[in-house]
Amino acid sequence: MRYIVISGYGKKIRTRKNMLNIVNMNGEKINIAFGDIDSLIIASNGISITSNVIRKLIRHGVDIVFLDGSGRPIGRIYPPFINRTVATRRCQYQAYFDERRWIIIETFIESKFRNQANLLKYYSKSRDMDDLREIGEKILEYISRIRGVKDRDKIIRIEAEAARIYWSGVSMLLPEDIEFNGRSPESFDLMNICINYCNSLVYSECWKALVLAGLDPYAGYLHSDRSGKESLIYDFSEMFKTVSVDRLLIKIFSSGERFDVEMGLLTNNSRKKLIKYFYEWMERRVRPTSGTPCTLRQCFRRWALKLASYLRNDLKTFRGFIES
Repeated sequence: MRYIVISGYGKKIRTRKNMLNIVNMNGEKINIAFGDIDSLIIASNGISITSNVIRKLIRHGVDIVFLDGSGRPIGRIYPPFINRTVATRRCQYQAYFDERRWIIIETFIESKFRNQANLLKYYSKSRDMDDLREIGEKILEYISRIRGVKDRDKIIRIEAEAARIYWSGVSMLLPEDIEFNGRSPESFDLMNICINYCNSLVYSECWKALVLAGLDPYAGYLHSDRSGKESLIYDFSEMFKTVSVDRLLIKIFSSGERFDVEMGLLTNNSRKKLIKYFYEWMERRVRPTSGTPCTLRQCFRRWALKLASYLRNDLKTFRGFIES
């Protein structure tokens, strides 16, 4: 997987001799063959791109993603290679009103709890911290509390209780200078800012995987539906945040790496660096508890297809993504 991240005011993206040509304000140029690119990420304002470039990127199957300052994907362009969309979406909407809704919700949340517990148990062993194992066991106890629950608000309350316990464990794994006191999307500490940014990159990956599987990213089962809110993306991403964001950031900060923040946002250089770490991390091979080993990125697509198959009744049982 080769991704290109463009950030910094005044850069121009155009074509030259059938190559992608990137020019910065100083006139410096970089040429890249279109066939060598899988994803183009435009991560800041003040960047121009020609329609000819967009056409050629599409013809080469390149995913084009536009991010805002917090890393949230605000738009994307990719080839419309989508199969069985109508049949899949009819089944997706219908499932909201039957038993499958609660099965899917339970599967997403159980996967989240198990991945969180596994992360803490892993570090309990590698860092010889018994307290983390105990916290991991407490999180697993919440799985029985969501079994058979068909009340959205109650599930969210249970999830929030488990989250407070989990983040208390994560805080024990971070260097003192990070000053992380728990998960708060509105907080301006470095860990929370980086979680927000990386979560947005996860949403972008989920968005693509779900749409290419024929699913409607706006029609979820747990997160409330409202105009412009990608509810299914937020639901689906619960299976992946722990392994693709939390584990990555613990590793990065434990290594001594730090990022610069201005006015509550990562600087352009820090965004570019964090995006690089994230997409490299997405290419690591993982071993799910169900299915064969593959890259983390491939898991997003694989589980989106499994969800679509389950909704169409092509797959009788839907098992969530859990990294072993």
